[in-house]
Amino acid sequence: MRQIINKNATEEKSQQELSTVPGPLVIKVLIENSLNDIFDEAKQEWELVTNIPNDSDEFAENCELCNHRNYKENWLIQNTNTKKLLKIGSDCIKRFIQFAGTSSQADSNKFFDNKQKELSAELDIRTLYHPVIILPLPTVRIANRFRKTTIELLEKRGQKHLLETKEGRYEVLVSLLKRNAPSEKEQRNFEWLMSDPSSLPMQKETKKFKEKYYKEGSTFKKRSKVTLTTLATSQAYRNPEKKYE
Repeated sequence: MRQIINKNATEEKSQQELSTVPGPLVIKVLIENSLNDIFDEAKQEWELVTNIPNDSDEFAENCELCNHRNYKENWLIQNTNTKKLLKIGSDCIKRFIQFAGTSSQADSNKFFDNKQKELSAELDIRTLYHPVIILPLPTVRIANRFRKTTIELLEKRGQKHLLETKEGRYEVLVSLLKRNAPSEKEQRNFEWLMSDPSSLPMQKETKKFKEKYYKEGSTFKKRSKVTLTTLATSQAYRNPEKKYE
């Protein structure tokens, strides 16, 4: 019985491990969209463009490289020579794509992991943009989070200097935060938060609401007040004739 269990566990583990050997379809699609006819060289002609979430109209349900189903997102890659675009899954990137300029598959995967973190930070600050920059009185917590994430991302990309000038901040709003025509109010609030956070009106979260848990058998009924008395102090004892009124 133990041998059968061990065998099943081994088979399940082997199924979970993804092979780095490309199948015929992967080889065919990659070479057709590349300049080089040799797979190992064609796989090095690509660069990462962006990711496409599954709620986007541009999302492809199947990976355009291996044809397997995509569930969370696509990663858009472009060939540096042919300019062809492919929407593929992250597994295919780590198995079959070595981004241009990287020295090995491991180096390429490390670059991809860092890029994933950057894009996640981009999504975070774009989500926080409306409650922090547009709505009045953002909370200190989310405003600080927005500011810190924005600065760290620009530092990674060597673009922190853009925050020093009005033109640079406008470029950040347009390119990084995707604001095609930011209003004067947006530009002012963004400048305040980035250069002098105390200038931006914010509200502090002074109360923390904790979820209340009830033990099994407890009720939501209000307990009635119990009054202890004795026969000698009762009204019935003092006025026995009114006992049955």
